Order: sequence, then C-alpha cells, then structure tokens
Amino acid sequence: MRALTRFRFPLLALGLALSVGCNADSPSSPTAPPANPVPPSVGVNVSISSSTNALEAGGNGFATLIIRATRADNGQPVPNLTSGTVTTTLGNFGSVSGPQTIEIELVNGQATVILFPGGVIGTASMRAAVSTGVAFTSVAITEPGLPATFFISSVSPNTGSPQGGETVTIFGGGFSGPFRVTFGALPAEVQSSTSSQIRVTTPPCSFDGTNACFAPGAATPVAVTVIINLNEEDEATDALGNGFVYQGTGGGNLQPIVFSVTPSSGPNEGGTQVTINGDGFEAPVAVDFGDVGNEVAAQVISVTRTRIVVLSPAATGIGLPNLNELVDIRVTNQNTGRTTRALSAFRYGVSILITSIGPGEGPSTGGTIVTVFGQGFDEPVAVSMGLHAQQVLSVSGTEIVVRTVAIVVTGCADVPGATGVTNIETGDSATGPVFVYRAPRLFLTGVSPSSGPQGGGTTVTIFGDGFTAPLTVTFGATSGSVGAITATTVSTTTPPFPDSIFTSLGDCDDDADLIIGTRIGPQSVDVKLTNPATGCTATLAGAFRVTPSTTCRGD
Repeated sequence: MRALTRFRFPLLALGLALSVGCNADSPSSPTAPPANPVPPSVGVNVSISSSTNALEAGGNGFATLIIRATRADNGQPVPNLTSGTVTTTLGNFGSVSGPQTIEIELVNGQATVILFPGGVIGTASMRAAVSTGVAFTSVAITEPGLPATFFISSVSPNTGSPQGGETVTIFGGGFSGPFRVTFGALPAEVQSSTSSQIRVTTPPCSFDGTNACFAPGAATPVAVTVIINLNEEDEATDALGNGFVYQGTGGGNLQPIVFSVTPSSGPNEGGTQVTINGDGFEAPVAVDFGDVGNEVAAQVISVTRTRIVVLSPAATGIGLPNLNELVDIRVTNQNTGRTTRALSAFRYGVSILITSIGPGEGPSTGGTIVTVFGQGFDEPVAVSMGLHAQQVLSVSGTEIVVRTVAIVVTGCADVPGATGVTNIETGDSATGPVFVYRAPRLFLTGVSPSSGPQGGGTTVTIFGDGFTAPLTVTFGATSGSVGAITATTVSTTTPPFPDSIFTSLGDCDDDADLIIGTRIGPQSVDVKLTNPATGCTATLAGAFRVTPSTTCRGD
C-alpha cells in the first residue's frame, strides 16, 4: 500500500496566491477539523486543474495542480481545514521521490499540489476527492525532447468590468512569444509571460450602438484567444470559448446565460447532482432537461446569480424519451420569463470510463479491497481483474469497490490482467489499468540451530515469511520431515546424511594400524523450502552445518 502523506498548505505563490501548507501528521499533534464541516447530505462540488497538460519524463519541470471545493447548496467554499485526498497513477507529489497519494487541507476552498513527472512515459491520471465530491484531470508524461504542447486551460479571474483595465492571468502551456491576445475581437495588453502563464490587461468593452460586445445590465461572455509565435512560421492559435465574462452593472432584469455544466452526464434513472455555472440567474428559476418539445423539469436545489444546483430528472418526457441521448438544458428566470438554452449540455446513459484503480496489486489469496475510479458506473456491474471475476461491494457513478477473489497460481508466476467493467443491463463495457495477482513468495532469513550430527534427528526452526502449507524442506539433496507451519516459521527434523556429502581433507590413520583412511570435517549444506502447489522455492545457501559421525573414514 502506498504511504499516505499529509500536506497542510499556508500562503504559497506559484503564479497564483493560494492558501497551502505542510505539516507532518502525527498522533501527538492531530490536525484540527473544520469548525463547521459540510454535512454529507449537502454534497461538495470539486474541480482539479493543471498548469500544463504535458511533462517530460525524467525532466525538471512540474505541474501545479489547483484543487477547488465548494458547497453544493450555496456555492460557498468549504470550511477551512476541510480535508481531501489526491492520487496519481504516474509521477510523484511534492518531490521527484514523493508519494503518489497525499492528503490536502483546503483554505478558502482551495489547495495546491505539485506533480513531478518521474521517469515513466504515459498518462498521469489524477483524482481529487473532498468529502462527497470527486474530480479528475490528467497530464501526459512524454518522451524527453518533444516540443511542449500549446493550449489554454483557464483564465483567472474569469469575470470583470466592461470598463476593462483589470489584470487577468491566462493559464496553459507551450506559450512562446511574440503574442496576440484578444477578448472577443478586442486586443488585450500583454504584461508578462512564461511558458505556462500570460498576464494581460483586459480591454474596455462598451456598447456604442455598433459594437455589441456589452449591453448595460447584461453579462456578456467572450472568447479568450491566444496567438503564439505571431507572424512567424510556427504561429499557432488556441481559444477558450466563453473564457471571460464582462459583468453587467446596470439595473433591470438579468438575462441568464450558461457557461458550463458539471458533471455533463449521468444515468438514465436521473438523480445526478448537476451544477450549472453561468450568470444572470434570478430565483425562482425553472431548469429543464431535453430538446425542444421534450423537456423534463429538474429539481432545483439552490440558486445564486452565477450558479444553479439541480438533480437531473429521469430520462423520460413528452414524445420520444431521452434515454441514452445528448440533451439541452434550459434555464428560465420565472419572474421575468427570460430564458437561455445550453445546447447538447448533458448526456443520459453515460459511457463507462475507467481512469485508475487502487491498489494495483494484491496477493493470490485474495481479500484485497480495490477501488475502481472513473465514470458511467451504474449498478448492476460485473468487474474483472487479473483475468478473474471479482466480488463487487459497492457502486456509485464514479467509484466501484471490489474484494478480490482467491486464484490458483502455477510456476510461482504473478498473474497480471486488465481491469474490466461491464454494465450488465446495457452491455456497455470498458477496460482500464492492469491489476497484478502476486504469487505467494517464500523468503528465508535463518535457521536455528544451524548445525547438527550426520545421523539426523535435530529439530530445526526455519525463519522467514510467506510460509503456507503445503511445504517441503531439503538439507542439501536430502529431504527433511516438516512439522508445524506458521506464516513466518517452519519446524523440521533433519534427516540422516549420507557420507557422500562430505569432502576429503586428505589421508588419515588415527589408530596407527597402517590402514589409511580419508579425513573429513563438518560440511555446510543448503536449506531449501518448496511450495509444491505453486512451484515457489527459496534457498539459504550453506545455512546448516553437518558434523560427521567420524572424522577418519575407512581407517
């Protein structure tokens, strides 16, 4: 099992001023729990973002991961010192030799974790869990020497005044000047840049009758576009749709607008807690799932100007059902009738996706509790690992917990196999990381006593680990009898040893009768344990010393 390391995060500047810290966890100095923890019935919305989507294997670069968590009922940050867990399938947290699982404590609803790439090429799948909420992201660990991938990941802050003049940081990767940055069609002034951040001053965005960038009293989203290597041969462009919102300041009724939906999929049975992010929301609101003429009302849990939390309805409606369909989400401010429709915003009947498992190995005797992380899990499911069906203990939309079954291994060989999940009702399936059944290895550390006579009969205790019946023992090439077996000890009785094990030391005539014999002395022999069921063996070379019954043989 991986060691679990806890970090507490004070104020840290890594391009963002974030509340993060570090404190060794110990029984004598426990971390104080949050003063007002979020009740489990409320739920928590979690997000995890990375400063880059690619790192070079074995390189000195790192990814800055930002974990944010808010209450599902009111959108407020979770209480200070709320704990969470972050795991990764590749790389290490905190240092090049750090752990792959850490605990975090959030301050002002967020925390920062640093991921170092390690030396293995692949995809580092990361999972952040805070209370009842989970989120996922990934970073590619690429072959050294490949060019950095150019992309925009986020903008912070992502709202501002239509007067402009505010400092905004654009996060991503592969940034290489000269730049051109626009908000909508308006150019922004670049203040500074690194390979993963660009700081700009937002342009003014006013309504003058011809430029419909901003209308008084409305919230207007615009795309944020970055062009790198401007006017050069390798010029490239990336954009973040609705990446920045010019907020309305005038009075009057608000026009709702939807920026994002999290999560964007759920089972046909409904009941998925969905957070709708946007602006211009005014309670009371009505939220409907489905295409025009086929809408189904969702249960609204909470409303703020920029966030609505609902429970998705079941995938049925007037006319054709929404089963396994990509549908719209419509939001209506009921007091004014103003409405907006987010096209193809939510999918019913989510496809199964496995992102990671933990732990990734266990003994062939079974009994290992393994969590399968991903999405689209809908009970009943069948799970296989290491080519064997497993016992399913619990299922949620993003996690399946199983207990591994015992298997038979032969030839002392481990049994690897991909993880598979199948929805029994729909037949939808997915495969994921490899789980390895470890063969029951034998380890020998010593014997006591470590010597005895040639005639045998010495009771010897063999020490080590991984001992399970049946076992056989040999001293050299001669089998001994096996008595009591525990996980760490084996009791055995030495056999009579033949003269052939001894090596001649020269001639001898101890009784002076002129009949010449052969001088022999004590001989060390190997002690070997074998599990005949698996073929596993372990040997301690020269661990037992045999004393001959006579030292001058043939005299």
